[in-house]
Amino acid sequence: MASVPGVNSLAGFGLYPRREMRDRYNLIAAAEAHVLWKAHLGHHVRGTIREPLESALIGQDGICQLGNWIRGSVFKPFRETEAYRQLNEAHLQFHEMGRNIVEHLKRGDRKGAEALFDNEYSLALRRILQSLTEINRLLYDI
Repeated sequence: MASVPGVNSLAGFGLYPRREMRDRYNLIAAAEAHVLWKAHLGHHVRGTIREPLESALIGQDGICQLGNWIRGSVFKPFRETEAYRQLNEAHLQFHEMGRNIVEHLKRGDRKGAEALFDNEYSLALRRILQSLTEINRLLYDI
């Protein structure tokens, strides 16, 4: 395994546990789910979908599979890595910004919702994708 700062917690993981983790947890699907959700919320921001959204529910980062993985034991081997710390922070921000966007829309503040969507929300998603990419790389780095 390559020497990567903060990855010492993976040193005890042999080929089999990494393969098992790769097979059991589809990080690509978790990333895609967040990309699709952002696209869905974007339709709301642009006004092309008008269905009720519950901001409190959207704001809960544990509501999705990735949030459960972050909080649970799935990512335990990565908790000392920068990729995990960034993922945790970005995922919290993604859901919090989603909640804020919905609240702006409920108040009729489409411009405020658009600003959050185009800036902080997009950045949070980008950071989630970068972190998942790094964690995925660590699973394949032997």
